[in-house]
Amino acid sequence: MSSPTSHVSPTPELSTPPRATDPLSTGIKSLLDPTVKQTTEKLLQVHQSQQALSQELDRLINQLQHYLDTTDPPSLRPTVIKLASTSKRLAAVNNTLQAIQIRVNKLYVQLSKQRLPH
Repeated sequence: MSSPTSHVSPTPELSTPPRATDPLSTGIKSLLDPTVKQTTEKLLQVHQSQQALSQELDRLINQLQHYLDTTDPPSLRPTVIKLASTSKRLAAVNNTLQAIQIRVNKLYVQLSKQRLPH
């Protein structure tokens, strides 16, 4: 019970392909050919560069993995603790300097008012 597919219409052709001897198509082709060729070459270069980068990353990962497997990495915890302590002390010094600056500005304003004749 299959029905014939004759009710499906063929896709209409939107335009006829340009003839090889058509001066307009030849001109457009000659205009675009260098750009297409250059773009293709650049894409190939990018692809090759990406492959080289991927290989270099694999090599680096292997070296780092070998380093981690064969050595005992240094402990960074004491250094991080020192840096955190130094950061806290620096913040305290900055707060003190800011308070001093505010006091100096207030003194400057008061001295400026006293110097002005009333």
